[in-house]
Amino acid sequence: MFIALFLLFIACLCLSSFEERLNERGKKLSFILLGIVMILIAGLRIPTETPDSESYELMYYGKTLKLIEPTFILFSNFLLDLSLGVNALFLTYAAISIPLRLTAIWKLSNLPLLTLCIYISHYYQLHDIVEMRCAVASALFLLAIYYRLEQKTILCLLCIFCGFFFHFSALVGIVILFLNNKPLKTWQCIVLYLIIPIGIIFYFSGLDISQFVPSELGGEKLQIYRTLKEKGKEGELEGTPFYLSPAILLNICLYYGCLFYQQLLTVKYKYFPFFIKIMGIAFICKFTLGSISSVLASRLFEYFDVVSIFLWTASIYAFSPLNIGKCIINLASTIRFLLSSLFYVLGLGVNH
Repeated sequence: MFIALFLLFIACLCLSSFEERLNERGKKLSFILLGIVMILIAGLRIPTETPDSESYELMYYGKTLKLIEPTFILFSNFLLDLSLGVNALFLTYAAISIPLRLTAIWKLSNLPLLTLCIYISHYYQLHDIVEMRCAVASALFLLAIYYRLEQKTILCLLCIFCGFFFHFSALVGIVILFLNNKPLKTWQCIVLYLIIPIGIIFYFSGLDISQFVPSELGGEKLQIYRTLKEKGKEGELEGTPFYLSPAILLNICLYYGCLFYQQLLTVKYKYFPFFIKIMGIAFICKFTLGSISSVLASRLFEYFDVVSIFLWTASIYAFSPLNIGKCIINLASTIRFLLSSLFYVLGLGVNH
């Protein structure tokens, strides 16, 4: 599987290096072919090859009791009635999430092949290969963002609520209705700059914010997560601390680099203000919710942080000439790809 994934990444990396020279038809054809390969790799994986796959297999055959989203139950019952194995479930999820995500990337990126390469380097492995329910939810979240930016509120809400039926945490995506794409004001930049240092204080102090959140706004749900953590029921899912996660550390560098060049990037990439705000929300979740539940903090961080694929793409405009920027971003993607493969494909652990 790693070989197939490696060849996919190299193919996308090469195509992204000269995508400006491709005509519209060539880009779309490349996009479609890469998407088909992505579906096959994610759908035909052996359950024992990747983290979580065996858990999905047990849930598929009804050998474990968990709170599962209705779509998972629906797909499982339908496919079992056809006497199909668990790979049919993997293919079903991949066939839904990947076309949705590719559609969102095509609509939201100036350089879709470069963005796809960045996605494959990390989130494809984490979501489509490991956390396939999250994969559909996050793909629908990206589409919801597109419709929000296009002022199509009904379609935005529809995507978020559809995502909820694939992963319950997707409902938090409704927060994008309170964001706008206007250029950042000075006070907003200051707030965004302070999110991580203040968040780190929260992280290491262990301050539990659930006691300050009203029950009608989710306080009771947060307390349930805290209780599970106190009882030690998170187990292996707690993952590694953020300061030992190369993916998160690279995204912190990206975040501050984007803030430093925010005026330039706002001109070069029209959706920049919206995405940097969402990335700020991702870091808030990661650093302030960890004292309640490492699992909750990681899931919500990953859900919002998926927009970083567009900020990585936009960051090439901070370099001159652009080819230098593209080389640097491709190098970062290659590092992320190799590290993510160690965790999610070669089975050395799950890096939350």
